[in-house]
Amino acid sequence: MAGTIAIDVCVATFKRPLVLEKLLASLLRQDLDGITMRVIVVDNDHMQSARAVVEAFGMRSNLAVVYDVEPEQNIALARNRTLKHLASDYFALVDDDEMVSEHWLHRLLEAMKRYQADIVFGPVISVFPANPPSWVETNFQRPRRPSGQAVLTGGAGNALVKRSILTAGMPVFDPSFGLTGGEDTDFFYRMHLAGHRLVWCDEAWAKEPVPVDRLSLEWLRRRGFRSGQNYARIFISRYAPYRLPLWFATKFIQLLGAGLTLPLIRLYSYSRYVALSVRMAAAFGQLSYCFSGKYYEEYRIRACP
Repeated sequence: MAGTIAIDVCVATFKRPLVLEKLLASLLRQDLDGITMRVIVVDNDHMQSARAVVEAFGMRSNLAVVYDVEPEQNIALARNRTLKHLASDYFALVDDDEMVSEHWLHRLLEAMKRYQADIVFGPVISVFPANPPSWVETNFQRPRRPSGQAVLTGGAGNALVKRSILTAGMPVFDPSFGLTGGEDTDFFYRMHLAGHRLVWCDEAWAKEPVPVDRLSLEWLRRRGFRSGQNYARIFISRYAPYRLPLWFATKFIQLLGAGLTLPLIRLYSYSRYVALSVRMAAAFGQLSYCFSGKYYEEYRIRACP
């Protein structure tokens, strides 16, 4: 790729200075041949728990580093504040609890050029504690796709975006998702509906350690329920009215069938029991939002390392 390309790496963080430090260390190892990287960190903690880590990173690196604070706890507002500091034609999004591969930005850029994309997503690979339960890996797997495959949406944990697709003066991430998550899925799906091209790059990976307290069926069910509500808000709410009766009928039949078979599957395979339980939680989440319009704010109270 000829010439030097400037990229702003945007990070929203909330009370996780220790894991944020590991992300920033991985950015220091980034292959920047032909790339000028700038790092923008917005602290969503009004107590500024990330300030010392970011300032120390700025002093030991040769990178331009921006630190700002979004005092209201809201992941969408924090992400939007990172974008107020953009100075490059491209920006990358990564979560504060991840670590990126050495050639991460190069792979994303190459995919954007090769597939003529406006947005490129890479995989986030879960890293488990030592000796996890046997059912964990299957139920924490994230989707992997062939590079170049077009997608309808994606996550802000690993993405590269052309700044030119943003609408001047308009907030990118919807603050109503600020305590539920899903603001990234919503934004990227709106970009797809607007005609922008979204593709996958399987070589541009990041890794995310999975905390021990997430390795439980209870946590997976809560996450499934919340994800189901977000799915209803983002996708089902856009269905034409004539589609909804059939969708409701199908969902109820699926839940009835799953409920009847769940005890048998529990005897046969705990891993499949967990997977079906999470799918049922997601279906209940979809229905609960459709009937009540209310949603579970998972991030309102969160234990933070």
